[in-house]
Formats: sequence, C-alpha cells, structure tokens
Amino acid sequence: LVEHLRSRNFVLFDAQMMNPHLERFGAYIVNNRNYKDLLRQALERDCSII
Repeated sequence: LVEHLRSRNFVLFDAQMMNPHLERFGAYIVNNRNYKDLLRQALERDCSII
C-alpha cells in the first residue's frame, strides 16, 4: 500500500497510531501543528489512488 501511494504522488498517510510495523515503512509521530502543515501540503498535490 505504501509503495502504491508513493507511486501515485501521495505524501501523507495518516495512521493515527504508531507501531513497529508502521515504523518499518517510515512512519513517525508529528505534533498537531506539524500535522496541519503536512495535511495542507498533501491536499495541494494532484494525486489519485486509482
């Protein structure tokens, strides 16, 4: 899933809970302010899951 999303120009994957499995794929915890900035940037991108 992560590779598919990257190939489709996605830059944000909100998992909401950290665990070792997600950490293997580069997941990291961000504070609310940084999350809002990342979300804004992600919403500005042209991407499609299909």
